[in-house]
Amino acid sequence: MRQQEFWQALLSLDLPPRKSRELLERLGTACLSADDLASSRVLSSSERLCLQEQKPLSEVQRRLLRVVSIEEDAYPANLRLLCDPPAALMVEGDLKPEDELAVAIVGTRRATPYGRAVARKLAADLAAGGVTVVSGGAHGIDAEAHAGALGAGGRTIVVAGSGLDRPYPAANRSLFARVVKNGAVLTQFALGTAPDYWRFPLRNYTIAGLVRAVVVVEAPQGSGSLSTANAAVDEGRHVFATPAAVGSQGHAGSFRLINDGATLLYTPDQVFEALGVERRVAEREPPELTDTQNNILERLTREPELVDNLSEALGLSAGVVLADLTKLEIEGLVARSAGGYVRL
Repeated sequence: MRQQEFWQALLSLDLPPRKSRELLERLGTACLSADDLASSRVLSSSERLCLQEQKPLSEVQRRLLRVVSIEEDAYPANLRLLCDPPAALMVEGDLKPEDELAVAIVGTRRATPYGRAVARKLAADLAAGGVTVVSGGAHGIDAEAHAGALGAGGRTIVVAGSGLDRPYPAANRSLFARVVKNGAVLTQFALGTAPDYWRFPLRNYTIAGLVRAVVVVEAPQGSGSLSTANAAVDEGRHVFATPAAVGSQGHAGSFRLINDGATLLYTPDQVFEALGVERRVAEREPPELTDTQNNILERLTREPELVDNLSEALGLSAGVVLADLTKLEIEGLVARSAGGYVRL
């Protein structure tokens, strides 16, 4: 078996996945260590020089040096089916066989309260049903997806666009630490790798490969999450997009996906049906609501409704209505959007 340091050295060459796999075949089973790799004549002189000039790993990096390679049975089954899978993954946490039943929830970093609420609730519903929720660990929709899965006691995986010792965004370190306890943070990049912008399309391709379906929540034109959806289509995965108000620029990319054939998602049951599985656990009991809260829900739609309008229609003070809306928001039944509230 190849040593862990061998994989750190191989990934540090920053070769495209296909070239890395081809290199493994040319190296054969006799090349097991980083030293073997650095001296191999299979590499170019510049590649050998690059490896020979690398600094030793720090103690922190050594603690993070845990690799699952494509040569191992533990390599994710979904990812192995890709046309161009990464040669190896650096993993913090645990990958489990049940992670094969995985769904990605992705979307914009500049998420609205509505988009955040949708992502969190959807992730919680899927995780409670036995699905592993996968995303990219970024601000906005990604972070809400991971948090929603964790809140439901389910599993979640962060696919990073940098080395494990350089978490990005750094502000999400505490979230990543929680993910590691009930899932994994993984990357196809070597320790010490910076979050360069050109790495994220590769990261998005890996997200699409790890899952059996991708759900896009609130993606404007040009959103990186659209590349995840496109990769999923190319690899034969299911693609869903969540609804929004007509004309919402924050969902323009999602609208385009639906126009191009993605499924409009209006209930998590559609995802379970597409995956061909039933929920593994029962849904939580519906919350007990007051008559006023039920009346508010009946008046809300997918179009934002102002608090003042609700107050006037129900004959209640704005303060009372706002307090009930806050309760409904906590329960994941409504969300703030465009200065008002919408029903989820």
